[in-house]
Amino acid sequence: METKKRPRSVLVGAFTLLDALIRHQGEAGLTQLANSCSLPKATVHRLLEQLTELEVVERSENRYRVGVQAFRLGQSWQPYPRLLELARGQLRGLAAATRASSVLAVPCDGRILIAAASLIRPEHDLLLRPGSTVPQRTGRFSPDWQAEHGLVVTEASVRLPTGGTVGSIAAVIAVPRPPGGVSDAVARTARVLSAALVHQ
Repeated sequence: METKKRPRSVLVGAFTLLDALIRHQGEAGLTQLANSCSLPKATVHRLLEQLTELEVVERSENRYRVGVQAFRLGQSWQPYPRLLELARGQLRGLAAATRASSVLAVPCDGRILIAAASLIRPEHDLLLRPGSTVPQRTGRFSPDWQAEHGLVVTEASVRLPTGGTVGSIAAVIAVPRPPGGVSDAVARTARVLSAALVHQ
């Protein structure tokens, strides 16, 4: 007996559109979004109008971008209670001590999600801003990705009170620069953050 293909739900369509907006650096036109999502223009337009009414999407002339309500929702996400709040101060200290862009990276859907960051170099803003994802290999920043962007990433795991890991602290350095004492500073920062999670 042949089974009918299950129709795409409105929620799936809406989140597909939001994901496409993120892939287009947060802003795109109707045709771009329809092509990216493989959806009819009429469907995309209807979903965008509904999302605009809810302030999840904003419209500026003929282009759409992620709206303020999506930002508010995203700000409430935590990979572990108080982790982002505790990590931000540690990342600022690590970036100042090493003069390297410093991030908290957590696993997400087979990639690495940048959950928090203190970025030193302006060119790192697109690559490593919070919310962006990068390829991984065995849970760490992909060596191919590092080579493609001329970067060296030094990582150390952040441990939960249960003993498991929630992600890693990483310092990102442009290749010509020698890493120096960066590994020790990254390991120390990860230990401090892990201890803070135990005592919170």
